[in-house]
Amino acid sequence: MAKPEDYSERKTQLAGWPVTIVTYKLEALYHTTIDNQDPGAWVVKAQGSTKEEAESKALKEAAALMEKVKRSKPPTGCTSVPGF
Repeated sequence: MAKPEDYSERKTQLAGWPVTIVTYKLEALYHTTIDNQDPGAWVVKAQGSTKEEAESKALKEAAALMEKVKRSKPPTGCTSVPGF
């Protein structure tokens, strides 16, 4: 069984959402996973022949998902919701 190579993991924000981006090479393909760090998180996966291609595909799909997410304002006086 092949072992992952060229592993990288970073935390960043996409459209105000905290995400973790993990990329690694398995045999001839790079695999990228982007997940929202909040519980009940969405996960985007993509593959490519290069690290840049895999990450680009995953970021594009994540951006499309985020466009569909509606952010509603928290109840008046609520300060415990991140991003508001």
